[in-house]
Amino acid sequence: MVKMDRKLNSTRSLFFGLINKLVSLLLPFVLRTIMIYSLGVEYLGLNSLFSSILQTLSLAELGFGTAMVYSMYKPIAEGDNAKISALLNLYKKIYRFIGCIILAVGLCLSPFLEHLINGSYPNDINLYLLYFIYLGNTVISYFLYAYKQSLLVAYQRNDILSNISTVINFALYVLQVAVLFLFKNYYLYIIILPISTIINNIIVSRIVDKKYPEYVCNGSVTSEDLKEIKKRVGALIGHRLSGTVVRSADNLVISAWLGLTILAMFNNYFIIITAIIGILSIINTAITPVIGNSIIVEEVGKNYRDFNKVFLLYAWLVGWSTIALVVLFQPFMILWMGKNMLFSFSTVILLGVYLYFYLIRQTVLIYKDAAGMWWSDRYKPYAEAITNLILTLTLVNFIGVNGVLISTIISVVLIAIPWETYALFKNYFKLQPIKYYIKFATYILITLISGIVTYEICSYIPDGKFGYLIVKILICSIVPNILFLLAVCRTQEFKGLISIAIGIVKNKYIGYSKYNKKI
Repeated sequence: MVKMDRKLNSTRSLFFGLINKLVSLLLPFVLRTIMIYSLGVEYLGLNSLFSSILQTLSLAELGFGTAMVYSMYKPIAEGDNAKISALLNLYKKIYRFIGCIILAVGLCLSPFLEHLINGSYPNDINLYLLYFIYLGNTVISYFLYAYKQSLLVAYQRNDILSNISTVINFALYVLQVAVLFLFKNYYLYIIILPISTIINNIIVSRIVDKKYPEYVCNGSVTSEDLKEIKKRVGALIGHRLSGTVVRSADNLVISAWLGLTILAMFNNYFIIITAIIGILSIINTAITPVIGNSIIVEEVGKNYRDFNKVFLLYAWLVGWSTIALVVLFQPFMILWMGKNMLFSFSTVILLGVYLYFYLIRQTVLIYKDAAGMWWSDRYKPYAEAITNLILTLTLVNFIGVNGVLISTIISVVLIAIPWETYALFKNYFKLQPIKYYIKFATYILITLISGIVTYEICSYIPDGKFGYLIVKILICSIVPNILFLLAVCRTQEFKGLISIAIGIVKNKYIGYSKYNKKI
């Protein structure tokens, strides 16, 4: 059985993932700013609308990619090349079938586009042509080499995907900025997307072929393996549905009920939330395959201790991020978009609550995904999605955007978190989750106290100038972290995290010293 260098792979994925996220989050922010001043706010709303429609169509993927990556963990650990080749062959065939489904459903939806927009949209564009370009960009990967990415993910080499994505995205955003400056043409701006997708797929394919030549798409999986994959996919359908409803349906409802301008304003705020989620998702991407390998080769007790360390790390990062978001949102938006593009502070509070509970559950989800435990809570996503959709369609008529956010928060806090936690602790750790909930409540209390203290300090600093914003950023960087450190510094989980950090630093130093000696 092969034991991978989990710390090295995790650290490498974190480092290159961070670089990729900085490019893929900062440059779109610049792009969004240029677009709103060169083309107008409604074009931003169209971007969000098309993206949400196509995320909904991507439900056809049904979580198959996640199930396939999980299915590769064991044969990789055992060196079973024939089985991996058979899985790749299956993956390739099903992905192309999925591409056909998305294309067909996407074409069938096109006559209803105008009904998803409340009010007007820019009259100098062909709504359907733009939609078809977006649809083509989504479908391309399914017909090319997207299935080959699963090998890199299963081998814990997300850093390679990050490096490719960084280069391609950087070139994409630079070209799009140039188009906006030189031509102010939305069609040229959009047509670059499928071109970059094709190039990305080709590069990934060439690298995978060169790095893993022993794997070719041939052979068939056994009936037993196929049955297990079908079971995982069947469980993942609901999880995909829930995630799409929570993320994409909100945008569709806002567009259809409140219009493109409100949708653009909402996404001006949400792009910051997306940036925070994106940066923290680097941890998910880096450690999920690492934990998957650990679950196979380590005993449950060790994995439970590691789980508590990861939970502390997440609670700290999520708490800090939430505090910074609530304190800095309005001062930043005033400088970026102006006071006429602001939502009320109540919306900011709800965005903070949404971010906190969306992210704090990730520790449980990481371990569930790594252990392939999608069947145990297979009914949860349906309950979450239906509850969220009913509440959203009801509350948006009375309290607008706040109703959309409240609906999502209720479905996550009352349905998703308890159900997911119960499934993991009952089926894998074989423990009652009472200690987890005590830690959960403790971390919420620490975050709340730290947030109030930080907000009160920053309230003495006026808004409207960049220098004042920098001061608030410094306060948000120092005060919450000091308070969190004081609260958790004596816990076993904190001491464990410090030991891991020291070990990583020592390994890096030793590796660097050996490298210098060789030179």
